[in-house]
Amino acid sequence: MLSVHRAKTPTHGDITLKTILTTTTLTIVLTAVLHAQATLTGKWEGKTKNGFQIVLDLTATETALAGTLTREGQPAKITDGKVSKKSFTFKALLGDQVEGFTGGLDGDQITVWMDRQGPVGTVILKRATK
Repeated sequence: MLSVHRAKTPTHGDITLKTILTTTTLTIVLTAVLHAQATLTGKWEGKTKNGFQIVLDLTATETALAGTLTREGQPAKITDGKVSKKSFTFKALLGDQVEGFTGGLDGDQITVWMDRQGPVGTVILKRATK
């Protein structure tokens, strides 16, 4: 006797479980991406080795950075801001000169330096509590 096996037709319960698993996975991935972007977003404060007060007020997306750099109470708009994973670059007008900056996110602090000084001039900024 010849028997023919049919493929099991998915039931409503199988489809629902697959949908739940797919939705959960996508939610976890999107949350991780948004968290990575949001961690750089915020207000950061610190002092240079010379004692200048520095405040960065940042808004980051997956690839762009915007905001304000304030040095000793003098705000400067951030331009050409770029984000790549945990590192970032931007430019700001200090006095009458455009300066380039490079930095990185390291947990609950960021390091940043003027490009013309290099990492030797690194400033460590902590997330502002208020």
